[in-house]
Parts: sequence; C-alpha cells; structure tokens
Amino acid sequence: MDVNFCLGCMEELPEGEQVCPHCGYKVGTPVKEPYYLAPGSLLHGRYLIGRTLGSGGFGITYIGMDLTLRQKVAIKEYLPSDFATRMPGALTVSVFSGESAGQFSAGLEKFLDEARRLAALTNIPGVVRVMECFSENNTAYIVMELLEGRTLKQILKEEGKMGYEKAANIMIPVLYTLEAVHTQTWDDEKKSCIIHRDISPDNIFITNEGVIKLLDFGAARYASTYHSKSLSVILKPGYAPEEQYRSRGNQGPWSDVYAAAATFYKMLTGVTPEDAMERL
Repeated sequence: MDVNFCLGCMEELPEGEQVCPHCGYKVGTPVKEPYYLAPGSLLHGRYLIGRTLGSGGFGITYIGMDLTLRQKVAIKEYLPSDFATRMPGALTVSVFSGESAGQFSAGLEKFLDEARRLAALTNIPGVVRVMECFSENNTAYIVMELLEGRTLKQILKEEGKMGYEKAANIMIPVLYTLEAVHTQTWDDEKKSCIIHRDISPDNIFITNEGVIKLLDFGAARYASTYHSKSLSVILKPGYAPEEQYRSRGNQGPWSDVYAAAATFYKMLTGVTPEDAMERL
C-alpha cells in the first residue's frame, strides 16, 4: 500500500502523523469490543478495515477503503453475538456449538441472499448501494456505499420534533422507496416480497446532500428468529407491529407500513408510540 490512510476516516494521512488532521483519530486507538475486527485488517485482498461505525445484535459495520478503486466504503460483517464471537486480534469468527450453529447458518444464508437481491435494486435511489458480498473468516460481508450525514434518530435528538412539512419531506421518499422494494420478490415459488422489517428513526438516513436512504434490511435477523423457538423476537417497541412479537408472525409489506406510520408519529410529536401489544 503506497498511501497511508487514516483508519478513522480513510483520508490520506501524512507520513509520520499520529493524529489525523481531518478527523482527529489517533493511530493505535483500540477497538471498543474485543470481537471487533482490528483496524488495519485486510479483507478479500482489497478492503482495508478502519474504525467501527456501528454495531447491533446481528452485525458490525466498519468504515473501509477499497484499495483497488481507492474508494471509501462501508463494510457490514455478519456476527450475531448470541451465536458467535471472535478472539481478540483474530480474523476468523468462532461459532458456538449446539443449536446456535444452526441459527448462525440460517442467518448467514439470509444475510448473503438479501445482499445479492438488494444489489439488484440499484435503480432505487433510496436503497443503500451494495457493491459486493462475499464469504470469508467463517462469516460474510456486505460492501456498501459509505453515507455521510445523520440518521433521523440523531436529527430528532438534536433538533426535537418536526413540523408537518419537514417530516413529510422525509417520510414520503421513504414510502416511495418501500413501495419499490416491496415489488421485488426473493422466493420465485412463493412470490414473497422483500420487506425491511425494521423501519424506525435509526434506520432512516439523510445524507449531507439531502438524499433519504433506508439502512439495515433485516433478513438475517428474521432468519435467526424464525429458526429458533426459544429466541425472543428482535423488535423495537413502539415501531414494531404486533405480528413481529410472534416468531411465526405473518409479516409482509403491511409490517413496514405500520413501522413507517409509527416513525412519522414520532417525528411529529417527539413521542415514541405505545407498544403495539398495548395498543391492541
């Protein structure tokens, strides 16, 4: 690598500098969790891993640099913490034994399957562009465009509730995106459509240019809960419809519509709606 990149922002780092002049990241900053990939790791022979952008129960997202194209990217790693972990400093993921192994495999299959199908949705502006997906280190990765801006959750936290016009200008593009996504099928035999399953303020992203994007489609999450009778259903109270409280609940486009309406309510009032089961 003939260019030294800051592992915090992937801008070029002047030789000998220990603190990035662009973002303030310090060389050698340790990871927050021991199972995160260490900054400086290389994936697929071309993707340099930087700091962690975010994590959840089913995956970790890192900033990265495509060394072939010299392009910043976001890289999402499938690592469900209930089923697998990683030793500090290692690359390979260790899957727990027993029932966890089956749950891990089911989620991994859906993770890659949905990535491939989302990659075909490049004509939908509101879907994050997927560049590549691949298996490595006993898990899988999705390489996506790197977005710069804020989530709706961050905006609401910083600015409070919104007026109708501002809220509608965010929500209407979300609805158009969902409408387009729901026309795509992932099971040719059953004609099952792609659904998001996790519309909420933290999964709606507004870029610095004002483009509205949907984050974190929940296929891997759904697969893991579907294949487990004991695992509690993963959901966001206030935004999740009642069918998501049941591991075999009948989910569909209507589930995303409910969550979008709950999100719109939050934008207008500043209040998270009541839990769906309480509203029943």
